[in-house]
Amino acid sequence: MATPLPDHMPIVAERVAREGTPGTYLEREIVSAVDLCDGRGNLNPEAIGWSRQPPVRANLSGHPLRKKRWNFWNWIEPDFVFSVTMAELDYASLFGTFFIDFETGEESRGTWLGLPGRFDMPEHEPRSISYRSRAIEYRNDLDGATRSVRFRATPQLGGEIAADLSIGFPEGQESLNVVVPWSDQRFQLNSKHNTLPTSGRIRVGERSYELDPERCHAVQDWGRGIWPRRSFWNWGVCTGVQDGRRIGVNFGAKWTGGTGANENGILLDGRLHKVMEDLHWEYDPADDAGSWRVHSEHSDAIDLVLSPRFPHRSRTNIGIVSSGGICSFGTWSGRVRAGGETIEISSLPGWAEEFSHRW
Repeated sequence: MATPLPDHMPIVAERVAREGTPGTYLEREIVSAVDLCDGRGNLNPEAIGWSRQPPVRANLSGHPLRKKRWNFWNWIEPDFVFSVTMAELDYASLFGTFFIDFETGEESRGTWLGLPGRFDMPEHEPRSISYRSRAIEYRNDLDGATRSVRFRATPQLGGEIAADLSIGFPEGQESLNVVVPWSDQRFQLNSKHNTLPTSGRIRVGERSYELDPERCHAVQDWGRGIWPRRSFWNWGVCTGVQDGRRIGVNFGAKWTGGTGANENGILLDGRLHKVMEDLHWEYDPADDAGSWRVHSEHSDAIDLVLSPRFPHRSRTNIGIVSSGGICSFGTWSGRVRAGGETIEISSLPGWAEEFSHRW
């Protein structure tokens, strides 16, 4: 049952210490369709919370230069990662892609910036999305219980990337959907999808990769919001199949601090288990070979360690926009607890990152 927001805090969700424990709180479950914004483009208090399916319409308006919309996909398995990003930043549009072969270390990557309004970014998830230019052909189409993906691009670095993929949505599959409120004029809607089995083929230059849906899983980060000029975040994902169980973990930090909301959750066989506490991150951002530990200090929900296999650093500075940080791809080991079960995890693929943005 949904937990109502207190009357005296209509915008920012109340942080509730459980038995006097800081860093834990109650989050309201959204169970019906709702608009993200009111008629002035500010945050609708009824949208604050989390849900198992995407019920929130991202009807962004106003707030010039602060609106951010993106559709981000990663396809990851033990041997490689492939990514596609479409983003509208309100004053520019961005399309990015990369492919990394963990075995050989070979990369193919490209980024294309353009004027705002190049992409049609839907207000709802799920929706089909596509884009075509001289350098890029991309279609991500809904097709019943699957998504079909067709992609081709000639990046600035490495060989041409071409993909023909089928993303499965198992029956009963849930997702992690959250609205994070900094204030009534700064807020973010995220829809995170995990453990989506993917089949098909990816070609990079002259090399082809056949995708096994038991090994390759799609992860989507669908975001719509009104952001401050500067931001800083951690994000981590663990996804895969182990001993016949589909396991997906999404966790974040820093950007949600003080809001009474987070993006922490565990998907076990497609069922979401929301983690209502801030997680503790232990890592050295200057050490490419160092491990990343993420754990819940007040419960036994999550205790995972990422062993890096391919740390990637990036930095962009084009005046109005700058971004920099590290994303370490590797394997997670440890344990999670969900639905009364403790699940031991050994060498499931994923990543952990730290990034700062001026945008």
